[in-house]
Amino acid sequence: MEIRKKRIAHLEKVYAVTAVRVDGREFCMAASENRGGTCLLIDPESEECFTVWNGPGGVMSLVPLKEEQAVLSIEGFYPVYDSKEAAVCKTVLAFRDGKLTTDKTELCRLPYVHRIGIVNGDGKTFLIASTLCNDKAYVEDWNHPGAVYVGEYVKGCPVSLTCLYEGLTKNHGMYIKEDNSCAHIFVGAAEGILHLCKAGAWSARLWKAGETSDVWLEDVDGDGNDEIAAIQGFHGDRIRFLRRQGERYCCIGELPVQFGHVLWAGELFGELYIIGGSRAGDKALSFYRVERKKKPVFVPVYCDFGTGAAQIAVVRGKRSARIFAASHGEDAVDMYTLSGN
Repeated sequence: MEIRKKRIAHLEKVYAVTAVRVDGREFCMAASENRGGTCLLIDPESEECFTVWNGPGGVMSLVPLKEEQAVLSIEGFYPVYDSKEAAVCKTVLAFRDGKLTTDKTELCRLPYVHRIGIVNGDGKTFLIASTLCNDKAYVEDWNHPGAVYVGEYVKGCPVSLTCLYEGLTKNHGMYIKEDNSCAHIFVGAAEGILHLCKAGAWSARLWKAGETSDVWLEDVDGDGNDEIAAIQGFHGDRIRFLRRQGERYCCIGELPVQFGHVLWAGELFGELYIIGGSRAGDKALSFYRVERKKKPVFVPVYCDFGTGAAQIAVVRGKRSARIFAASHGEDAVDMYTLSGN
């Protein structure tokens, strides 16, 4: 696989990134966590940047609403954990006469909201929102665990949230996987991994797999069942691959990170790849090809040092793929173009 990197924008303390289609064209959207920070819409071909907003900033997540040409955002979550006034907003995007137009509305306020997602079930659309904590008296105060909330999303209406599950300390990452029967949401916390499922009624189960910062599910050993890929420890120092055996979790592989903050797994050109990112130490964004075996082999294929990526967004095609990265350590938005051999 060939990987080519291009820096497509500079953005101070860029934290959140996603890919979004506007008027039939693919763009990268990236936003700063700074107070008063900027959000940019970037044309990856021309590198032309359009300002979506200047402030309020504190953006933790960007989630496309594909049916509406709009993006959901968490705003008002400022460093470090200054987020009592955080909110979830929706911004509709369009171009008129070559100029970007936007229409932003606030959907709901939720103190310390850190990750959001959209799922479908029973003919309805739901906003999922998780909070890092419920309150803080000081930066390292973890005495008020966070929670996960849900609310029905209806176009043009505010969202009313209901708590689905409480008691999640250092509630950090969220991964969503939808199949034909159910929407699955996985949330990492000090208590383990929370698995929420929408199949009729909502169900919740806590997997006691160890303190988890970020989580992904993928079949890494080739047995046809998903294993758990998890950054373990809060902003931890390792990606562990766990095979579920009843109520036990067997580690079948491990990769190093430093202040781990990026985790992605998926097929590229017929092979499985893992991407991990560090925000401390060498601040590397690392790509591995996985040889699926009972004990998987992780083959390093590319490493970009110093970027300190906070998030990535992966766009897959048949012959090529793009990865947009919020390179927080360099105040930059980077694009990696991948092509098969």
